[in-house]
Amino acid sequence: MNISRKLKEKVGSFSKITKKYKFTTRLLTLLLIFFSITFCFSRITYNVTDSLTKGIYLKKFFSDYRKGDLVLFAMDKKYSKYIENFPNKDKMKNIYLLKRISAVEGDIIETKSDGTLLINGEKKGKIMKIKGITDSIEDTRYVLKKDEYYLMGDTETSFDSRYLGILNKKDFRYEMKLLIKEETLERLINRIMEGKKA
Repeated sequence: MNISRKLKEKVGSFSKITKKYKFTTRLLTLLLIFFSITFCFSRITYNVTDSLTKGIYLKKFFSDYRKGDLVLFAMDKKYSKYIENFPNKDKMKNIYLLKRISAVEGDIIETKSDGTLLINGEKKGKIMKIKGITDSIEDTRYVLKKDEYYLMGDTETSFDSRYLGILNKKDFRYEMKLLIKEETLERLINRIMEGKKA
């Protein structure tokens, strides 16, 4: 009889502890899920401009910034009047641009008076005349130093180092990786919507 009562007491106290821990465990699980989702979304950026493939990009944890890598950097606000089709640019505290590293330390950047851009002797595009930035284009030759980078988009009209100048490693926020193209995302959404209609 005495053993039975002690056993019931122990089971009762164990039950209270379990209920207490169940609540704590659920709370911790919810917090973990919330912070995981927040962390994942904070690492994702959507590129809306045509200079690189439109779509969802992922911020990489570790960056080594090599030629061909994609980087996200904060553009100086004084250039904001020159970029078109950038949503809410006037309301944003910082405007971030996504570009590709086209030249690194030791590479030779040359410009010709006709607007031709050469990297290590190879033609890489044209510099357009933009009032206030490239009013006059002169013949220049420059060898990139340590932590200096020349960034370009994939289109002729990309607003990149041709107008912003050479960028430094300290200007970079993240190295980026294309996660999903906009066209792939649109196809996926369309399939989901069609599936709901059926």
